[in-house]
Amino acid sequence: MKMTSTLTKPLDTSGMVRPIPVDPPAEVLRLFGEHGSSLYRFCRASLGSGDDAEDIVQDTFLKLLQHLQAGGNRSNLRAWLFTVAVNACRDRAKWRLRWLPWREDLEKPDETIVEPLDLHRARAAMRRLALRDRLLLSLRAQGLSYRDMAVAAGIREQSVGRLLARAVDRWKRGVEACADLPKR
Repeated sequence: MKMTSTLTKPLDTSGMVRPIPVDPPAEVLRLFGEHGSSLYRFCRASLGSGDDAEDIVQDTFLKLLQHLQAGGNRSNLRAWLFTVAVNACRDRAKWRLRWLPWREDLEKPDETIVEPLDLHRARAAMRRLALRDRLLLSLRAQGLSYRDMAVAAGIREQSVGRLLARAVDRWKRGVEACADLPKR
């Protein structure tokens, strides 16, 4: 009786599921449709400038295209996008502080914008928060999970709930403290 080794037989791959090759530009367009507006809102809230937010969103999606074309990890691209955007917002804020000359008119809020008093107080309280508190509140407002928030903020997932709760408490106290702001 002749023994045949299973190691010498060719592997039958006809029943295996093969990964579908993904076109990186098409995937970037799809992800832009799904996450572009929330990424823009986050960047605008972080920086206070629509132009800067547009620049960062554009740069973020260009980096995504490069990441995908290089065969980068695709496991959690939403968290990846927000991580890149968070870092870009931090860099842009640091650059602004370093390179823009101080002018008194930049310190004053734009008086031509009329907003409800509650919204004015909420935004004023948000501006007074520490950077990490603003970051966590903004990420949560965009609907990110605790896991995605942890990745984007560079903190442990187990810490997100506690840090977010503290940020909400500080923000609420700030809104109450803004109650003495003059009415517009």
